[in-house]
Amino acid sequence: MDWEKMLEKIKDMILGEVKQELKELKNTVTAQLSGFTLAIEALNNRMAGIEARMSNVEADIRELRQGLIETNKRIDETNKKIDELRAELKQEIMQNTHRIDETNKRIDETNKRIDELRVELKQEIMKNTQRIDETNRRIDFLYIEVSHIKGDLNKALSQKEVIEDLLHRVQRLEAKLLSAPI
Repeated sequence: MDWEKMLEKIKDMILGEVKQELKELKNTVTAQLSGFTLAIEALNNRMAGIEARMSNVEADIRELRQGLIETNKRIDETNKKIDELRAELKQEIMQNTHRIDETNKRIDETNKRIDELRVELKQEIMKNTQRIDETNRRIDFLYIEVSHIKGDLNKALSQKEVIEDLLHRVQRLEAKLLSAPI
C-alpha cells in the first residue's frame, strides 16, 4: 500500500536527515574530541613532567631525610662524646680541685709556721739587739777607758822619754865626769 511506501519514504527521509545530523554531530564531536585529545595529550605530557619532577623531589626528600637521619646520628654520637668528655673533665677538675685544696692546706700550714717562726725570730732579734746594745755600751766604756789609758800611756811615754833623755844626759855627764882628770 501506499501508506506503507509513504511511511517508508518518510522513514527514509527522517532517517536520512537524522543520519545527516548525526554525521554532522559526529564530525563536530570528532573535531571537538580531537581538540580535547590534543589538550589531553598536552595535559598528559605536563602531568608526566610534573610526575617526573615530583619523583625527583620525592627522591631529593628521601635523600635529605636520609642525610638528616645520618646527621642526627652523628650529632647524637658527638653529643655522647661531649657528655663523656664532660664527665672525664669534671672528674679531672674534681681531682685538681682536691689537689688544690690539699696544696692550700699545706700553704696555710706553712704560713702558720712562718708566722710562728717570725714571732720567735723577732724575740731572738730583740734579745740579740739587747745584747748588741749591751756590748756597744761595754765597747763604749772600754773605748773611754782605753782612751784614758792611751792618754796615760802617752803621758807615761812622754815622761819616759823625758826620763830616758834625762838618764841619757846624766850618763853623758857621768861619762864626762869619770873621764875628767881628778
